[in-house]
Amino acid sequence: MYTIFWLIVVAVMLVIEIFTMGLTTIWFSLGAVAAAIAAGFGAPLWLQILLFSVVSILVMVLVRPFAIKVVNKERTRTNIEGVVGEQGVVVEQIDNQKEQGRIRLRGVEWLARSSDGGIIAPDEIVTVESVSGVKLIVKKEEKNG
Repeated sequence: MYTIFWLIVVAVMLVIEIFTMGLTTIWFSLGAVAAAIAAGFGAPLWLQILLFSVVSILVMVLVRPFAIKVVNKERTRTNIEGVVGEQGVVVEQIDNQKEQGRIRLRGVEWLARSSDGGIIAPDEIVTVESVSGVKLIVKKEEKNG
């Protein structure tokens, strides 16, 4: 009877994992498989629960970091993440003290702030260093010459 219970737990955890795709419940389904095998061999309930807990935690701790790297390897950056490192042109003076400034990047105007706190004049070329909320944090490009 406990074998069926553990197999139902496996199925439920796998269904949840399929819908969330967050690598959160797959570990518990593996723990439930271990408990189901133990139940199939007639192990007492306390041992089944112990196996479920230990296997779930071990697999999560040992395998999850590697699995996350593999899953996120093919992840495509979103538009906002993709602008880091790109260059834009200042269209409104950037002044952090006055909380003003805009740049044009990819044909779109973005709120911008200076990474070093300095004022950056219109028509200057800047590089996006990071994103903070809806603002791009930029650095003025040094002119060679």
